[in-house]
Amino acid sequence: MPKPISMPTPRRPSSKVARELLQKVRDVGGDADAILRHAGLPSGLDAMLRSAWAAPLSPDQFTLIYRECVAALEEHDSRRQGRPPMTKSEVDMLCYCVINCATLAEAIARAAAFCAMLDGRAAELSIVTMGAQAEFRMHTFRRKRDTAAFLTDLTGLSTYHRLFSWLIGEDIEPLSVEVCYPLLIEEEVAARLMPHPIAYARADNLLHFPARYLDQPIVRSYAELVDLLKTFPFDLETIPSKRMSMAKRVRATLGGALARRTPLPTLDTLARQFSISGATLKRRLADEGASMQQLKERCRHDLAIDLLADESLSFGDIAQRVGFSDATTFSRGFKAWTGISPSAYRQAMASPE
Repeated sequence: MPKPISMPTPRRPSSKVARELLQKVRDVGGDADAILRHAGLPSGLDAMLRSAWAAPLSPDQFTLIYRECVAALEEHDSRRQGRPPMTKSEVDMLCYCVINCATLAEAIARAAAFCAMLDGRAAELSIVTMGAQAEFRMHTFRRKRDTAAFLTDLTGLSTYHRLFSWLIGEDIEPLSVEVCYPLLIEEEVAARLMPHPIAYARADNLLHFPARYLDQPIVRSYAELVDLLKTFPFDLETIPSKRMSMAKRVRATLGGALARRTPLPTLDTLARQFSISGATLKRRLADEGASMQQLKERCRHDLAIDLLADESLSFGDIAQRVGFSDATTFSRGFKAWTGISPSAYRQAMASPE
């Protein structure tokens, strides 16, 4: 049975990780003290490196330090390769490109297509399946395999793992993690950036995980993504995923199918996607006080409400979008949901208070 994502457990931000990152920034000629000032720590890196230094970092401070350190290391590596760096706004745009995909496999394919358009400023992404195992490859174009390149690529691999898990609302347990670098930082620091066992000095940057995850539906919304991207992927100290009930996962999947104008998946189809039996899915929904029919009706109701706000759409258009045969049938169904007709609802929306 798939392991659900646990509730986020706040952890004290790691000063050790911050010190390591800041030291590497200084090593490549970056202004580590300026980063600390931006984080509200004017004492500077030398003070932070002293063994007696024990000032705690807030989550916001750690996120800012991590983000600016990775940006500085990426800029350093890009400059020596004669290309612009990949920016946080481009990472955000990649996430926006995949949020409306139907499945994780589709999201990975779209992420790969996005990265291919960046002309070498992003890694080359690919996914292949070998029986029951999937291999996600993040092929780097970095010519120099030093600490700066290692830290930025490890952050990238961790980012994709966390993003893929978040998109499907389920913790993807990798079978193995491989990187094409030797261990160039303290192992404890590497483990905070990628909290899974890592094999070093391999042929490429790889994540191996059960192929069944590829068929999992994307269950996150655009609004959730906007909130996530305020700090992602640099908010390591709190897990961005939240526990999702089965009812919410099913409802999100049904809503996505309606939005894409594809047939609503059946209970058995969803069960296969979630890697459980139909009976188990039905039981878990019942335990949460929901049923497949209730969730379908809720999704159709919500979409109808949204579409009625667009006065350019006829009731026949809306009926087709929400799965009714014609406007008359839609009107009866809408009145059963709300107690009023679609025309009365639209008129009430348009009337000034």
